[in-house]
Amino acid sequence: MLSAGWAWGLGAPLAFLLAFANGANDIANSMGTAVGARAMTMRQALLAGAAFEFISSMAIGPFVASKIASGQLHAEAFDATPTTFALVMLSALAGAGSTTFLATLYGYPISATHGVISGIIACSLCTGLPNTLDMSGFEFTLVGWVASPVVGMLAGMLVSVAIYKLITTATNPQRAAVTRQPVLLTLTSAVSCLFLLLKGPPFVTQVATGRAWLAVLLALGGGLVVTAIHAVVRGLLQSRAQRLYDEEGKAERGNAGTQLSTLGPSNQLSTLDHKDEPEPAALSRVPSFNESKGAIDALERPFVPLLIVAGLTVALAHGANDVGNAVGPLAVVLSIATDGKVVSTAEIPTGVLLLGAVGFVLGILMIGSRTISTVGSKITALTPQRSFSSQIGAAIAVLSSSVLGLPVSTSHCLVGAVFGVTLAEKICGVPDVDVDVGTLKKIVIGWVVTIPLAAAVAVCAYFPLSWIFL
Repeated sequence: MLSAGWAWGLGAPLAFLLAFANGANDIANSMGTAVGARAMTMRQALLAGAAFEFISSMAIGPFVASKIASGQLHAEAFDATPTTFALVMLSALAGAGSTTFLATLYGYPISATHGVISGIIACSLCTGLPNTLDMSGFEFTLVGWVASPVVGMLAGMLVSVAIYKLITTATNPQRAAVTRQPVLLTLTSAVSCLFLLLKGPPFVTQVATGRAWLAVLLALGGGLVVTAIHAVVRGLLQSRAQRLYDEEGKAERGNAGTQLSTLGPSNQLSTLDHKDEPEPAALSRVPSFNESKGAIDALERPFVPLLIVAGLTVALAHGANDVGNAVGPLAVVLSIATDGKVVSTAEIPTGVLLLGAVGFVLGILMIGSRTISTVGSKITALTPQRSFSSQIGAAIAVLSSSVLGLPVSTSHCLVGAVFGVTLAEKICGVPDVDVDVGTLKKIVIGWVVTIPLAAAVAVCAYFPLSWIFL
C-alpha cells in the first residue's frame, strides 16, 4: 500500500525532475530561432520564456487535466490494485524525467511526452494484468512520431519559398519587406491564434471542437485585430518621432552659423581639424558602415517582431499544456494514495501545479540555453527571415497534423522546419546556406534512443517499487 507520505516523497521529486527537464528542453521550440537570428539575446529569451511559461502554467494550468494516462491505459483494469496504477505513473515519471534531463544536458531537443507514453506502456506490460493497454489509435501515434520532422520540413520549405518569391526576389527587397509586413503580421497572428485554438488548453480548444471553420474565422479575426492595433501604435510613435525631429530642426536652424573655431598661426579663422576621423576606405571595413550589411539588416528587420510574437505564443501554449506531463501523473498518484481508488485524471492541487511551474522556470533558466544553442546556431546559421519561416512552418505543421489527427511533436516539427528552410534556400540558389549534417544526425539518434531508453528506465524503476509496495 502506498501511503500519502510515500506518494509525496517519491512523486514530488520525480515530477519536479520531469518539469525541470521538460521546460529546459522545450524552451528551444519557442526561443531557439529568435536567439539564433539575434532577434533576442540569450538572457532576454530565457527570461521572457520563463515568464510566459510560468504565467500560463499557473493561470491556465488549473484548467488542464493530464490525459496521458487515460489515453494509453484502461484505468478500470487496475481497480483491484490501485497501488499498481500509481507505481506505473511514478515509474513513467522516472523514465521520462531522467532521459529528458540527459538529452537536455547534451543539447538535443526531444519530446518528453514520448518518454512518458513509452514508460507507461512498458510498465503496464510488466504488471501482468490483462487488458491494461488502450491501443485504439496507437497506430496514429506511431505515424505521428515518424511524420513529425517530415511534415515540419515540408511546411518550412513552403513558407521559405513563399517569402523568397514575395520579398527576396522583389525589385526592391527592402521596400517589399516593409510594405508586406502588415500581411505577414496578420498571417503570424492568425497562425498563433489558431495554434492556441487547436493546441491550447481544453477550455480554449473546445470553442472550435468539430468546427474548423469557426477556428479559422476566429484566427483571421484575431490576426486582423493585432495588425490594426500595430498600425495605430506605429502611427502614433511615428508622429511623435516626427514632431521631436521637427522641434530639433528648428532649434538647430536657430543656431545656424555658429561653428566651433580656433585661430591658426596666421590669425585667420579656421575650423577644428579632427585628425582621427577615419578615411572613406576605412569606413567600408567598419561593420556599422558596411552598405551590404546595412541592406541585409534592413531586409531582415521587419521579421524580428513577427518572430518574437510567434515564439512567445508557443511558450504560452507550452506552459499551459506540458505542465500536465509532470504534475498530472503526480496528482493521480496522490489521489490514489488518499482515496484508494483508481483515477486516470485527477484535479491538480495548487501546490502541485506550483511545483511544476517552478520546475519549468528553474529548468529554463539553468540549462535551457543548451537546446536553444542547438536549434539556434548548430543546425544552420539563422537570420530573422529564416527563423520566421522555420517558426511559422513548424506551427503550420503542428496545426495541419492536428486536423489530420496525427499526434506530432513540436520539437521534431521545428527541427524539420529549420532543415526544410535551408533546403528550400539551396534549391532557390541562395548563397552561403549550409546545414551541419553531424548535428542533425545526433538529434535524430536522440529521438530514436529516447523512447526505448525512457521505457527501460521506467521498467527498472517499476520492479523495485513493486517489490516494496505490492
